[in-house]
Amino acid sequence: MSLKKRLAALAMAGVMALSLTACSPKEMLSNAILSTATLLGFRSADDGDEDEAPEKVAESGGSITFPEGMETSSRFVNEVHGDTLYISFNGIQNRSTDYFVAGSDSVTITGYATTDSATINEFKAAIWELSEDRTQTSYVQGTTVYFPTGGECSTATVSGLTPGKMYKVYVSYDSGSYYITGGMTVTGIGSEEMTTVETDED
Repeated sequence: MSLKKRLAALAMAGVMALSLTACSPKEMLSNAILSTATLLGFRSADDGDEDEAPEKVAESGGSITFPEGMETSSRFVNEVHGDTLYISFNGIQNRSTDYFVAGSDSVTITGYATTDSATINEFKAAIWELSEDRTQTSYVQGTTVYFPTGGECSTATVSGLTPGKMYKVYVSYDSGSYYITGGMTVTGIGSEEMTTVETDED
């Protein structure tokens, strides 16, 4: 079936849905469009109706004290001490830590940062999982946490990890002109060993 005919059929389905019901036309139209899109091959029948988990905003609180002797003046430093990954960053926009082993299905992330930007007042951290063959990483759905750039610590607990698997934290600031300086801790690490792996991120 040509694209033109497919689009015509899709439009007709919408009109029919509105004309056949006086109850919840918006829902009927939505269902009809999704069904027709699936029938015509625009959408897979396996596609879920749920969007990605709503964004998680860190709550004010927590504190960060870097271990004695840790270098905190370099551009980006990450070290594990005990069950905590410590991250220090100076003038970055996007950086990833080395890989760490998850100690359980969740970690607690505390972070703070400052910036010269007057309009972009948040940065984020997200968790990526390393594949078993160590060839690629994939984003762990629902693990993005937003932190304010006011210089005060905020904290959030992130779940969805698998104990024993390897993960990294991706710290990012969505600005093309400004940078962030600050620190972060990730508590709940299963080993003090960290790994650097070159991968293709999906």
